[in-house]
Amino acid sequence: MANGLSGQRSYRCFFAPSDGLGIPDIPESGALPFVQLKAEDGEHAMRAAHHVTGCPVSSVERLDHAEA
Repeated sequence: MANGLSGQRSYRCFFAPSDGLGIPDIPESGALPFVQLKAEDGEHAMRAAHHVTGCPVSSVERLDHAEA
């Protein structure tokens, strides 16, 4: 592909935001915020999400359907 995204999949990465002291600050609702991005696999998605947010990533979900 010309756009450089060949072989990349969509992922949703949930992260635990931190307060000013670096202590995890979980929302009262318990719902964690997330970022969506494209990556080669789940590990790359987790690393990218951590780089973007600066927060620990708690889980990664693949969004598009697996090809048979």
